[in-house]
Amino acid sequence: MKKKENQPAHEIRLGCIRASIWSNQSKSGRPWFTVTTSRSYKDGEGSWNDSKSFRDYDLPILGDVLEMAQAWIREQFYSIVHDAVPIHAMDEAEVVRVGRKKKRKAK
Repeated sequence: MKKKENQPAHEIRLGCIRASIWSNQSKSGRPWFTVTTSRSYKDGEGSWNDSKSFRDYDLPILGDVLEMAQAWIREQFYSIVHDAVPIHAMDEAEVVRVGRKKKRKAK
């Protein structure tokens, strides 16, 4: 039986430049993300490969892809925090701090 490969939580691609976003979880259950980048190219035999190095003219696109990855990660943290605590719950329930936002304490 083949072992299932780990898949990224999200991928962003502009042309041949790609950012793969990987989701992780700390022992306390808090999520965190890492980002890997690559450039796709065809070798002399016509097969597609990935490289971890970039040409000088790839750098502006790489910057755009990284900005998009950062925006996606921010959106994930925003949804985690806002899904955890409805606005009206802040006035009614006991809360605990989670980072800079508040989260409803489990009873």
